[in-house]
Amino acid sequence: MFDGANLTGAKLSKSDLSKTSFKHAKLNNTDLSYSDLSGVPFENQIFNGTNFYSSGLKGTNFKHAVFKNASFKYAYACNKANFDGATMDKVTYAVLKKNKADLTNVTVI
Repeated sequence: MFDGANLTGAKLSKSDLSKTSFKHAKLNNTDLSYSDLSGVPFENQIFNGTNFYSSGLKGTNFKHAVFKNASFKYAYACNKANFDGATMDKVTYAVLKKNKADLTNVTVI
């Protein structure tokens, strides 16, 4: 459990973080590449420069999250993650769209 942790710049790559809690954690420039993030609730989180490269997102909840310069290149199961109400930059949007994420109720900044 990482509730309230400052994980700015932390490297948590190649980790099984499925169903881990990150409530109120700071995840700026955090490396989550190659990690299993299945079922993780990231509601209302801010991701600035966060790396989700090649991570598993099945059932991951990004509802109302904010993404700036986040990397989702080669992330899998994007279509099974919840981005409802999220806000993101154009590049993040384009990569997630290419990965077939449902971005119906997303705001692009």
